[in-house]
Amino acid sequence: MMKIVAIDEISSHLEKVMELAQANNATLGFLPKGAFIGYATRKQILVALDDEKNVLGYVLYGTNRKNMLVYIVHLCVRRSQRGKGVAKALFDELKKATKDTFRGIRVRCRRDYEASTLWPKLGFVATDEMPGRSKRGTKLTIWWFNHGHPTLFTLADERRTQSKLKVAIDANIFYQLQDPPTSSNEESQSLLADWLQENVELCVTNEILNEINRHPDEDERRRGRAFASTFFRLTSTDDEFQKINEDLRDFFPEHMSTSDESDLRQLAWSIAADVQFFVTRDRELLKKDDEIYDRFGTRIVRPSDLVINQDRLMREIEYQPARLAGSQIKIERVHSGQSSSLEETFRAPQEETKADLRQRLQPCLADPHIFEAAIVQSAEQPLALIVYGRQNQRELEIPVFRVMGGSLSATLSRYLVLRTVLISSGEERVLTKVTDTRLSDDVIDALQESGFVFTDGIWIKANLSVVETVEELASRLASLSNHFPQTSQYFQEMINVLKTAHPTNNIQLLLRIERSLWPAKITDIDIPAFVVPIWPVWAMHLFDPDIARQDLFGAEPSLIFNVENVYYRASRPKVLSAPARILWYISKGKGKYQGAMSIRACSYLDEVVIDKSKDLFSRFRRLGIYQWEDVFRVAKERIDQEIMAFRFSNTEVFKTPIHRDELQTIWEEETGGKFHIQTPISIPKQRFFRLYKMGVQTQQEGDLYVR
Repeated sequence: MMKIVAIDEISSHLEKVMELAQANNATLGFLPKGAFIGYATRKQILVALDDEKNVLGYVLYGTNRKNMLVYIVHLCVRRSQRGKGVAKALFDELKKATKDTFRGIRVRCRRDYEASTLWPKLGFVATDEMPGRSKRGTKLTIWWFNHGHPTLFTLADERRTQSKLKVAIDANIFYQLQDPPTSSNEESQSLLADWLQENVELCVTNEILNEINRHPDEDERRRGRAFASTFFRLTSTDDEFQKINEDLRDFFPEHMSTSDESDLRQLAWSIAADVQFFVTRDRELLKKDDEIYDRFGTRIVRPSDLVINQDRLMREIEYQPARLAGSQIKIERVHSGQSSSLEETFRAPQEETKADLRQRLQPCLADPHIFEAAIVQSAEQPLALIVYGRQNQRELEIPVFRVMGGSLSATLSRYLVLRTVLISSGEERVLTKVTDTRLSDDVIDALQESGFVFTDGIWIKANLSVVETVEELASRLASLSNHFPQTSQYFQEMINVLKTAHPTNNIQLLLRIERSLWPAKITDIDIPAFVVPIWPVWAMHLFDPDIARQDLFGAEPSLIFNVENVYYRASRPKVLSAPARILWYISKGKGKYQGAMSIRACSYLDEVVIDKSKDLFSRFRRLGIYQWEDVFRVAKERIDQEIMAFRFSNTEVFKTPIHRDELQTIWEEETGGKFHIQTPISIPKQRFFRLYKMGVQTQQEGDLYVR
């Protein structure tokens, strides 16, 4: 009898899985051993076993949480077991494991492979095709299996699922990709795997054409140019390239060969084009990764590192606050005299003229009682333009939302969306809508991740400052559906999802609804809640502007953009788990800070990781708060010491902090004991909601408003 199990990195079956993959390398492609271990660690390898525990086949998959989909990397069945239902049994288990959390499952498969006849039998639909990376240029069919969730969680614009991680490759990698696979180039060849195209776009710079031109053989030059044309070509302004090229010179030998000079230009063009990852096997360049990342924000990685860690690297590009360090960033109202420069700076790069933007912007600037136009600037350089419209008492409209492209675009977009939702809910409005029709991809990503839904040409999100049961929330949404007939379908679909998720206690789906309605809180969601102590100096940097204003130097400027953050502490006690809710208790710390010794904020706890300090710092360095010295101190200056990092997001700073004296009263009343906190403590969800309500404003006509 066949059995399907999810294996981990210490499973005795992992070696057999890798042997089976090696035996089918011709169709599966090369996958480094570290990648198998990584997927196993995340329990993303399902194995089919017979009664003697022999491996009959396996499915190895990844997840793209940005687009809420699963993608199949390998589905492999031992040749002697094919046609016996092994593939179907593996896929059925994959469906069961992913149906509650993801929209569906996607796979890219060459048309000339035998497996292309399998996918329709499993229920997949061929939605599109694209060029493959094989030397024969065989087409890939894109197959999609829909989990059938309510349309509320279907991405409104499917083209957004094509958003990829852009990665520059150096000349040596390029040539190894051009050659037939051998044992010496298999690491580089792994970059051509069809499944990797789900998330990664390999790119070359203009300098590759100069490299090709140096080859003495005309036929090889022609072949090289043809191969280069299959990659995305990175571009930048010459001024930016020259500046970075000069700054990079310090990282290269004093006396450079022609090859060194070309490597320098390759890297300079990549950094100038705002590519976050440069792939190379050059050992000397790899040694300089940390220094170059600190200076330019671009990581230098081996091909195998990219393949193994591409899920983490996808997250890394979304938040790059480290690049803002030292910047003087400010948000201020637009002055009437700025109109002309705004039209030139913020018009959409395609199909929009200055006159088009002027027509959209001028009515807003002409009526400052209804519209508030704000510009984000760094060192007098404009970064973003956003207009808030308050024509309707219960809605906040955003007719203009523009963010300049570049390395900060994704981070800034997420921050501005979060800020907009807090402004809307703080003004007791229940609906936020973005009506700008010229949004960038980064803004669209940020809207989708924050729960906005695209309908009838606009992006909308309900932001309800309530603490209610599912039944109460469904009743409220029904009332809003009647009040906002133009968005009635949005509210009805939200109600349908609640009614689907609640009877089966689908926590993941209920939590997605809550985050879509943030800052709403659903009391029926049974996830843990914790009170976490934090020193004022870290609260200041991580989330609390009131404490920051009391400090001579204030918070790190880069951190005003953080939608998510990480906090490090000792690995014990191992109280925390995710997903969960956090209440932040600001301890006394050093110095005299008003607001200390009180609960001041609430966050979602998204991830808890225990590992060696160096590994954790590398993993979460993108969030840009801590220096290595800070993390090393948490580890008591022991390089092998395990510590804890937890990632949190969507922090609400309380309007009414809850002082220790009030907490003492509540603890005595509910537990008969004293409130004492030195490490994180778990609390019942009823107490969490009681404290949360105290931290935000009191109820007004049935609504619990956050600000």
